[in-house]
Order: sequence, then C-alpha cells, then structure tokens
Amino acid sequence: MKIGSIIVTFNPRIEQLRLVLNALAKQTQKIRIVDNNSTNLADIMFLMRKFNNIELIKLDSNMGIAVAQNKGFSAFRQEDYDWVLTLDQDTVIPNDYILQLTVAMPLKDAGIVTGAYIDVKWNKERIEKVKLMRKPSIQKINEEISSGNLVSIEAWQHVGGFTEELFIDYVDFDFDYKLTENGYNIYRVNDAEFQHEIGSSVHLSWVTKILWLNKRELFDHSAQRLYYINRNRLIVRKRHPQSGSSIRMLFREVLNLREVLAMKSPRIKKIRFAILGIIEGALYK
Repeated sequence: MKIGSIIVTFNPRIEQLRLVLNALAKQTQKIRIVDNNSTNLADIMFLMRKFNNIELIKLDSNMGIAVAQNKGFSAFRQEDYDWVLTLDQDTVIPNDYILQLTVAMPLKDAGIVTGAYIDVKWNKERIEKVKLMRKPSIQKINEEISSGNLVSIEAWQHVGGFTEELFIDYVDFDFDYKLTENGYNIYRVNDAEFQHEIGSSVHLSWVTKILWLNKRELFDHSAQRLYYINRNRLIVRKRHPQSGSSIRMLFREVLNLREVLAMKSPRIKKIRFAILGIIEGALYK
C-alpha cells in the first residue's frame, strides 16, 4: 500500500512548516508540497533540502486549495499511490498518526479515514466533552475538515476530485458529501488525535453581548475569506440539498452579518464582501 501526503502552502510560517514536515517525513513514502505562489517560496525550498522525500509543485498564482489538491492527487495517481494524507501547512500530527489510521483500512467502503482533531483554543472542559461524544473507537461520520484526512485516490477519482470553483472554504465538506453520495463512507479513528486550529477567535466583549453573540464560537476573517465563506456555504447547500436547506442558510447568513461588527477593522469592507458572497451564493445555480 503506497501512501503519500499533500501540503498546500500559501505564505506559511517556515518554523511551523518545519515542525509539520519533521512529524510527517518518516510516516509517508513521499510528500508533495503544492505552493500557491507564496512570497516566501525561496524559504520553503531551502527547508525542503533537509528532507529526501519531498517534491514541490509550484503554481504561478494563488489558484486555491481545491486546484492545488487536485494537482497533487493527479501526480500521486500517475505514480500508482493508493492513499494521500491531506494536511494544512500548520497541522502537526503525532509520530504514529498514519499507523493509527491504517487500522481502519480493511473498511472497503472508506473514502476517507481521518483522526480526531483537538482545537488548540479549547479548554479542558471542552476537550473532555468532545471526547465523550467520539465513540466508538472507529466512528462513521458525515463530514470532517480536510486536514489530517487519509483519502482514497480511487474515491477521489470516482467523484471527480475537489470542486475547484469553490476555491477555498467548504471545499472539504463539498468533497465529503460527494463521497457519501457515491457510496463511500468517512471514518474517524478517535484514538488518533492531533492538534489543529480553526480560525482566529473573536474576543467576547460588550459588543458580542449586545449582538447576542456571547454564546457562540466566533472567528475573525479577512474580507476576502468572508466572501468565500458566505458564498460557499450557500453553494454547497444547493449542490447537496441533503446537507440542509439553502433557504434556511440564506436567512442564517443574513442574520450572521452582525458577527462582522465584533471583528477587527476594516468592518465596512468585511460587511461589503460578506454581502457580495451572500448575493452570489443565492444566485448560484
């Protein structure tokens, strides 16, 4: 069984990327870094020289995570690899992570075998609560973030790869839904834990209290990311109606615009991009 790994990079923190590669290099036969035109590409290439099983696919512009992943998967498919581990540029896995995931390999309907991420921002109480819900040891789930996923190349090819028009946000969930629609399942190995961070948290304050947001987990994003988040949530609901009502999501997106008021400036620009995303998502066919 041949297992490779893909890391999509875009202006990564080099020291953090070093930790990612140190943890991964001995667990997989080959690592492909697919770079989305990083400004610090020279630093990435210098770091790569310290490893003997890493190759670089250099993109001439930021083409998004879906395009980058598809290019990496295509290269591995041509070399007859069976599985590919997808990692974010800042996700450090345990030293036996892939070994732990391979216990689920006999499951012939598996499109993805993944581990259980622990968000670095969670407190002990939240971690314990999440762990109680992660039963049994190998659990069939409906969706999961892309980082830490061991993906079947056969399944990737069967469902047509990652949807490139989405560019970045919700590429992972869209792919998950495509797998389940085509008879594949997603399995999480709950003992295979790794640390991950989803977004930059918004500090709860009097503003969040006035806006009735104090009970939510809020993340700050750039204006461009807000555009893709708001647009793609609606697009994915339309592409996969079983995941929920696109009409309900539209009302939710409009209501959630108040979250931008709790984010860092430039708030007007962020609201404008978020509204543009909602309009394009609502008009998507």
